[in-house]
Amino acid sequence: MIQDKIKELYLSLRQEDREALMKELHIISFDLPATEDSVDSCPHCHASSVIKYGTHKGEQRYQCKSCRRTFNSISGTAIGKIIKKKEFLACQNLMLTEGYMSLEKTAKRLNISIPTAFAWRHKILLSLPASVSKFEGDTEIDDLWFLYSQKGRKGLDYSRKRGGTKHKGDNDFQVKMLATANKKQLDLKVVKIGRLSQSDIQRSMGDKFTKKTTLVSDKHQSIAAFANRAKIKHESFKASDHVTAEGKGVQRVNNIAERLKTSVNRTLHGVSTKYLQMYANWFKTIENYKDEVKENKVFQKAMLSNKTAWDVYTNIEKVYERFIKNHSVRTYRCPILSRVKASNWNQHVINEYAFI
Repeated sequence: MIQDKIKELYLSLRQEDREALMKELHIISFDLPATEDSVDSCPHCHASSVIKYGTHKGEQRYQCKSCRRTFNSISGTAIGKIIKKKEFLACQNLMLTEGYMSLEKTAKRLNISIPTAFAWRHKILLSLPASVSKFEGDTEIDDLWFLYSQKGRKGLDYSRKRGGTKHKGDNDFQVKMLATANKKQLDLKVVKIGRLSQSDIQRSMGDKFTKKTTLVSDKHQSIAAFANRAKIKHESFKASDHVTAEGKGVQRVNNIAERLKTSVNRTLHGVSTKYLQMYANWFKTIENYKDEVKENKVFQKAMLSNKTAWDVYTNIEKVYERFIKNHSVRTYRCPILSRVKASNWNQHVINEYAFI
């Protein structure tokens, strides 16, 4: 039988040849996601006046009557300009099923370069499905602290400037991430660098709560002020007591904080503040979609429906610059020039992304 012949040939290979063959078979096993037969609007100017405009390599192309630009059904998405699409999908699967993996290991598994693995990882992170549900019922909320980091930035005089501070406690070198969780979902939001205020909470999470929400936190003055202003029920406790009089606490948020910090600070050996929200989104997605992680269809659909992924990826430096200038007292320095251009960068895209 043919299976026996294949097995015989496989066993006759050297160990390194077997490993190479298994990697190749793993990549080949990924089918390219099905795309829509037609598109409703232009990914560049969002006009609805779209016509068919021939084919390229067997794939239907379109032209916008308004801006006259051409595109296909995956233009603007993370996979749109990827040449090795099957390897890209395999990379996405590795990230979802095997968690935080070093770039070196990812590159070796997929037979790609480390810079390519780095770029693919960020494109995938920008295409994760978003959680749109509002929080209702008992909802834990707390701020997580991460040291401000300029990891990977060139042109800094001393390594210490890439991350860290001698100052203890709450200071202008601490990046504040707001963690909000109930029994159904989790949200993580990088808010600012420095002391958190009630206006920061309102700006980043104000639209996530309803009148049915009950916020549970320690006696954080900014959270109390936000809840009072937003007229949301708030139950608090002393940090030394750990729970309220009714036994409510922030155990889930504390557990999330410990696991997230372990992943960021130990597994990944620190993450640049520029990319911190992207890795927080990854962690959040794994938590919110535990049942769907093994079925990659959910994430492929999200990737193909996100037409702004390429724009955000090519302009992440602008997003970071605005965050530093508007929500910290730190100095934006050593700008990184992108080698690729955005398709349709506009203010709407930057407002849709994390740092607002």
